[in-house]
Amino acid sequence: MTMKMFDFDAEFRLGIPVVDEEHSVLVDLLNDCYSLIAEGKKDEARQIFNETLSNYVDEHFLHEELFMAEIGYPQLEEHRQIHANFKASFLQLKPLIESYDDKAFRNALNDTFTWIIGHIGRTDRKYAAYYQGD
Repeated sequence: MTMKMFDFDAEFRLGIPVVDEEHSVLVDLLNDCYSLIAEGKKDEARQIFNETLSNYVDEHFLHEELFMAEIGYPQLEEHRQIHANFKASFLQLKPLIESYDDKAFRNALNDTFTWIIGHIGRTDRKYAAYYQGD
């Protein structure tokens, strides 16, 4: 049985299929890391966190910002800054991951998970409401 930190359910779907799919992938990558740690496969978890997740976050943020530009979202610059702040924080976590300190890795994973879920649930919901005319 695969362990999960979080189950991406309808509560976090924004109603924008391409964005929801990318958010689901982000959550799946975090769940993969969590599962690998639980199975004692820390090197594999570190690789996913440092490479796959890191690259996917950059790709997703770019896609999301392009989408917001396409729909004329008025708070795009503010949202870009939020993304930039997260990327800076994420880069600061990488040395903790590389330290091979289990507690630091779990904390970094938890911090990333908490940020992504909070971001989807609050900040991204704003541009989804704008897009849907709410």
